[in-house]
Amino acid sequence: MTAALDIEPRPILGINVIRLRDGREFRVEDIATAEQGRLILAEVDASILAIEDQIDHVDRTSQSGRDWLKRAERALKVKRRQRPAIQARTGELSRVEKAAAKAAAMGREVVRVDAKRKAFVHAAYELLGHEACTEVWAHAQEKQPALFADGKRPDA
Repeated sequence: MTAALDIEPRPILGINVIRLRDGREFRVEDIATAEQGRLILAEVDASILAIEDQIDHVDRTSQSGRDWLKRAERALKVKRRQRPAIQARTGELSRVEKAAAKAAAMGREVVRVDAKRKAFVHAAYELLGHEACTEVWAHAQEKQPALFADGKRPDA
């Protein structure tokens, strides 16, 4: 008999948890916007450059310098591994944000076009009268019955 285990991945610093220079920590999954991802990515890039600069200037002759160098190289390796995950998350969020903005713009355009159509129908009623508009409506319904499946009349 086997028991099902509910194993939830722990946040592991350096792999899926990013610690910034100011001490704040972020999980890659918790990045909420593309802009936030870009800011975190810039911070990680700055950290990488700072570590590389420090490695170039370390005193490799002393034991403490060699020990520090190992820690710095490990930190550099971690930062470099974090970068692709942050880039992927930022790209994903950017695509979602662009799609939402496009859908919102299209929604505004649909509302604007519907408003124009309603204005046209009201003007046609005023100019042509109820009988003529009812005839036009019936003719349109004959031509495209699928569009009129809801059964609503033009004056409804």
